Amino acid sequence: MPITGEEAEAIRKAGAALWRDDAGNASAEPFEPIPGHALFRIRKRSNGACGFLTAEGRCAIHETLGERLKPIACRLFPFSFRPTPHEIVVSVSFACPTVIMNKGDAVSIQRGALGALQAAWDRAFPEPTSPTEFVRGRAISRDALARMRTYLVLLLDRSPDVRGNLRRIAALLSDWSRSKVLQLEPDAFVEYLELTGNYALSAETPAPAREAGRVARLLFRGFLFAVLALQVRLDASSNRGSAPNPGSVARGGPETPLRSLAGAPRAPRRPRGRLAIGFTLARLLAHVHGLGPAVAGFDLRRAMRLSIALDDPAVHAIVHRHLQAGLETLGATRRPVIDEIAMRVSYLNAACVVGAMHAATAGKSSVDAESLTQGLLAAGDLSQTDGGGRLSALLTTFAGGVEALRLFPPLRS
Repeated sequence: MPITGEEAEAIRKAGAALWRDDAGNASAEPFEPIPGHALFRIRKRSNGACGFLTAEGRCAIHETLGERLKPIACRLFPFSFRPTPHEIVVSVSFACPTVIMNKGDAVSIQRGALGALQAAWDRAFPEPTSPTEFVRGRAISRDALARMRTYLVLLLDRSPDVRGNLRRIAALLSDWSRSKVLQLEPDAFVEYLELTGNYALSAETPAPAREAGRVARLLFRGFLFAVLALQVRLDASSNRGSAPNPGSVARGGPETPLRSLAGAPRAPRRPRGRLAIGFTLARLLAHVHGLGPAVAGFDLRRAMRLSIALDDPAVHAIVHRHLQAGLETLGATRRPVIDEIAMRVSYLNAACVVGAMHAATAGKSSVDAESLTQGLLAAGDLSQTDGGGRLSALLTTFAGGVEALRLFPPLRS
């Protein structure tokens, strides 16, 4: 969570002593600079919890000093804003358990509060507007984007078969991104969207059966490695030293141990130096590509033997909600729309695999809603770091474009 110098100074003056370490001791300096930026972040406890988190799981700043002094980045989460020339797109992060469980007020009910938050965010972190692109170098009009959102959401709801619906969407996106179609004038492009979108919705032919290609599967392993590597790094920042496992992504208060929800014992302590972390990541990279044994609590081979229960209403609801939220808010990132969709599905694909690791650790035979939630939280950790730059470009490549939709689910269903 980035914090401006003004926000940090205001909290220092009003209640820096609210920060507590593991033993409950106050600190005069609860913030630390973010390397390479003129911003700060709140110092965390050894288990990764915010130093302002109370024993009851509340924010000490909000509870004691009021919402006004709470950093805008904290007040905003799990929402984010992306200004375009025509609208401000509001999206939500699935790094939040409340979003995954679909709890709380609908966005439509929170318009007033979100408007105030957006204004405060814009003052603290002003961001220039930029046009939305369909593919790199091809801007898309507001009218075309609106139709695209509508058709893709309707296709997602076409049948209870999420896998089949995603393949229909993949076929439609492949058609829309053909060079001949991209050369159409804006009005003609909208007309083409309507013709092909309506046909895709009404066609009785089975969904295209083509599986994702080998290159897409190889790229996905790179994407999965990025998710798992971040979990290793997050664990390495903990002074407790427990090796990560699929349950270590469980969210909770400051007393929540780094252990699986199934109650698996914590792993032995391991080295925390930079060299040791690099060695662990190298071994993890080899394992993800099938060239080494399980490492740091992650066992891909064991996970891939499990299936995901897409016919379970609870699992289906989480998967559908994750995809629907992304399609309804297309244009919420600075990526081209087609890459934005691929990223959304890639995070879900990674969540399925991490969820399988969690399920295997818990002795389950398939990925249920609980395990999938843990997988989404781990994938959500990576999405929170995806703010642009080299990492963002690398993840976009690893997502594999439209092929990511044909890869879902990466487990048996």
